[in-house]
Amino acid sequence: MTMTMATWTGRDRDPAVVSADVARVTAAELGLAAPPPALVLPGDSDGVPAGSLLPPRERFSGMPAPTHCFVYVDARAPRPFEMRASVLSGRYVRRQFGLGPLLYAVPLSVPVADRVALGDSGFQGDPVAAERLDADRELRALAGRVAVTRAGPDTAHQWSTERLLRVEPRPEGALLIARTLHRPGVGGWSVGAQDVLGLAARIEGALL
Repeated sequence: MTMTMATWTGRDRDPAVVSADVARVTAAELGLAAPPPALVLPGDSDGVPAGSLLPPRERFSGMPAPTHCFVYVDARAPRPFEMRASVLSGRYVRRQFGLGPLLYAVPLSVPVADRVALGDSGFQGDPVAAERLDADRELRALAGRVAVTRAGPDTAHQWSTERLLRVEPRPEGALLIARTLHRPGVGGWSVGAQDVLGLAARIEGALL
């Protein structure tokens, strides 16, 4: 396994191994005593179990690296959140699995009147929420780090995705939906869980 690139080869090219690794890395980033529950979902599925807060997977045609499966993480600590990792295969990652985009859903304790999303020039949507979020410079910087559209260990090895970070209303508060990319980290690679949960707490503070 090449940990800095989050790829799995040979005998490690097994969805169960990938699922265990994603859960282990998540636990290590968050300082959890044990890995959170993780479930492997088929690549041709919607990528969410029944009752999930995550939106169904997006479907595109002509993708160079098809989705082999998904790893779904349902964590209760240090606060409830869900995460879906796309596990990719195909001609660009032949005979191995690679880790694709990571999608998070984090329930928030504060409400919003309407959806607000991070755009190129700041938050857009609900005017009150957008103004409060844009006023916090550290929150803006953290949001940009979470909603990264390109990552990699060097300029020759990069992976990319479209920006997705929004807060939407729920009957009992709000929901943060954020897509990010894995990145090299201390001892291997990072799924960005600490930044996502830190951003959730910062958003709650700004919207109080």
